[in-house]
Amino acid sequence: MNEQQFYTSTEVRPLYPEIIPVYQRAFAGEPWFEVSACEDEQTRCVGGFSRQQQGESCLTCQQTLMRSAYPAAELEARFDSFATDRPAVWYLERFNCQLSLAAVAWKATVPAIVAERYADVPAMGAWLPETLGETQEITWLDEVFADRTVKPGGNLQNFGAMVLGIARRLETPLVAYRTIASQMTKAALRDFDTSARVFQRQKDVPDRRDLVIINTAGGSL
Repeated sequence: MNEQQFYTSTEVRPLYPEIIPVYQRAFAGEPWFEVSACEDEQTRCVGGFSRQQQGESCLTCQQTLMRSAYPAAELEARFDSFATDRPAVWYLERFNCQLSLAAVAWKATVPAIVAERYADVPAMGAWLPETLGETQEITWLDEVFADRTVKPGGNLQNFGAMVLGIARRLETPLVAYRTIASQMTKAALRDFDTSARVFQRQKDVPDRRDLVIINTAGGSL
């Protein structure tokens, strides 16, 4: 049995002990394989994370990996920032009373999104404002992650309702996110049809991740 609920950043904080392990497991798996943080500042894996375990040698730089990709304390600090410097909404979904999926989204202008999420991709600093405008406010769907040990498949079956609920709560109908997961692009097109547009990585958008934009108010993009 599925249960879904929306939370403010303050309301969700007591649930960090549930959320953080799900986040760590999700991004250590396919398609991200973000297990350990890179040690070498010059020769780095894609995104700065290695798929090797801590204590093993990195296949890219050969250094011994010492740090987790996502330490709990760093995740707590990042999640806390959503409560203090931006309007944010969390969405949690449970399957048989266990946390199976979580998502967090926040509202910001395009330049703020560029500064926070694309600081390491200079080409996006020009592309995103040219495409969406300098003053446009966006609901940025920052993270969506599932625990496949709880629910092996079908975790995005409520994707459309989740996106609509988040957009309504943030009062910003234009929703955007980046992803390398094909399930995340397929879910947008499935649930929003022509009101969703996928900008393909390295083809339509100068980034290694696809960019998805959804108009929850309807109308083609």
